[in-house]
Amino acid sequence: MVVITASIALAIGLLDLRGSLAWLENRSSDVRAKRTVDPPGDRDIVIIDIDNASFSSLTSKQGRWPWTRRVWTELVRYLTPGQPRLIMFDILFSGSEADVDPEFAAVIRKAGNVVLPFAFVSGQVQTEDNVFTPPASAAFQFDGTPRGRSLERADWSLDAPNKVLEPAAAVTGSNLASADPDGITRRLPLLVRFDGRDWSTVWLAASAHLLGIKSHAKYEGGEFIAGPLRLPVDADGNYVIRWHGDTLTSYRRVPLWEMICSIYPAQCEASVPHHAASEFQGKIVLVGASAAGSYEVRPTAVSETAPGMFVLATAIDNLLHNQAVRRTRWQISLALLIALCGLPAWAVLQFRSITAPLAVTLGTMLIYTGACFFAYGHSWWLPMSAPLLAAALSFTGNTSYRYITVDRELSRTRGTLERYVSPQLVSYVMDHLGEFNFKGERKKLTILFSDVRSFTTLTEKSDPAELLTQLNEYLEAMTDIIFRYDGIVDKFIGDGIMAHWGAFTPDQPNARLAAQAGLDMMTRLAELNKHWATTGRPPLDIGVGINTDFVIFGNVGTGKKVDFTAIGDGVNLASRLESSNKEFKTHIIISAATLHELGDKAKVRPLGSIVVKGKTVGVEIFELLGLD
Repeated sequence: MVVITASIALAIGLLDLRGSLAWLENRSSDVRAKRTVDPPGDRDIVIIDIDNASFSSLTSKQGRWPWTRRVWTELVRYLTPGQPRLIMFDILFSGSEADVDPEFAAVIRKAGNVVLPFAFVSGQVQTEDNVFTPPASAAFQFDGTPRGRSLERADWSLDAPNKVLEPAAAVTGSNLASADPDGITRRLPLLVRFDGRDWSTVWLAASAHLLGIKSHAKYEGGEFIAGPLRLPVDADGNYVIRWHGDTLTSYRRVPLWEMICSIYPAQCEASVPHHAASEFQGKIVLVGASAAGSYEVRPTAVSETAPGMFVLATAIDNLLHNQAVRRTRWQISLALLIALCGLPAWAVLQFRSITAPLAVTLGTMLIYTGACFFAYGHSWWLPMSAPLLAAALSFTGNTSYRYITVDRELSRTRGTLERYVSPQLVSYVMDHLGEFNFKGERKKLTILFSDVRSFTTLTEKSDPAELLTQLNEYLEAMTDIIFRYDGIVDKFIGDGIMAHWGAFTPDQPNARLAAQAGLDMMTRLAELNKHWATTGRPPLDIGVGINTDFVIFGNVGTGKKVDFTAIGDGVNLASRLESSNKEFKTHIIISAATLHELGDKAKVRPLGSIVVKGKTVGVEIFELLGLD
């Protein structure tokens, strides 16, 4: 089992190391992210949303999308007196609008807190300005590794604000947010390597502007460090996003149409809510779109149709509050995998039945799953898929191995025991198999012998087939009684029976069980004789001898001939007591040792003493009449 467990742990560990289980782990993290989302995000983050109503209304007036930049010029002009901390656009302003751009740039410059993004585009993009280098305000100095995603100039080009607008912005940054292979955005980069230099993402640029961070950072101890900003990042420079609910409840959203009506109240109905510029004082204002067809869908762990501005708002929220989900180190992940792989194996080895190992395995998996959810709620990502898979395979593999090997041997042992003892006692023995020594040991047993009187005479007078049928009925009935009182049928000696109590149940009242079995045997025999009389069969009479003593119990013999039995003077005395019934005209004789075990509850008649062959001292014997 050690080899099986180690092989499973090694195989799962290698698969996890190669990333073959990444899809499963990512999906498990999505479930955890949905179930453990933080309360709504930073209330100072406000989204001016180009929702469906705004998009429909303004497009009908403007006649096209994207709209003229006069819309954004007036929006920034209106917001600036309210003194928001930041105004960020999730809109690209490449190309030019000659009659509007100078005024738009002037409004942006006067605001002094406007952030404009630029995009890295796969392939070549023709723009009026033919921009090939990102804006200088996005440059970042970085010490150490990892740096982030590296892009080659030959494969990527820029879609950046035009030369009129870019200098007016407070900062700029890349909006590159690569999704995982399954298309889900779970991680975000902080820097992008392009043309041999490091460039800031737009969320890092905006956060650095708000936190007063200069354009310099370093990687140390698994963290991206820049001023007060400390975020755990992976080997690719990405941090795991800490979500704040879904796209509708995370951040306050103000429809753009309401802002337009606030700017031009005379053009709107009085029922449309208006928002004073002072309402945005100290706020971080993001301008983006959620209207169908107006934005790029970014599926996330908490939403399959999240707009880019939702990801952007969450990213800034994370950076401002040093929020990120921290992955455990590989050493801890390996230890957890080994632990969850080892526990089911230990349970399979420790317990004989499958119920206990199954309960241990399922309990371990359930507790660990709960721990993973709890840890994720506290921004710790424990590995979930690999350890749980290892636990399941460990239980399955080790259980199968035990069934093929050990359980087959135990099945044979059970089959052998069931020929001698009751099913209840078999179950007890199998559950405590490790406590018994079957090679032979000294035990205190109560031994019972029974024999049919004058059986030889019956064989001479009866039909052999009929007599054999009658004998089998008798032996079956007597065996059932012995089993009922948890006795062991040691052997059949012709028409005789040898049974004993105490081999596996030393703490039970074995002498009383044997005595009660003997009494019931006599009662049952009387019933059988009545039945046989109706079928023309001869009646049977038996004698029973019971003795309690220390004897040798276990496998006796060598080579191909081995008996599972009891031997010793105590066995010989029990046999002698049974045969003495003929002399004393009795049916059940017990020894003084057995009577001592029974105590005052036994009804007996003293018979004196007998001398066993090979002994010189007599043994006191008694006829058993009943039990109270």
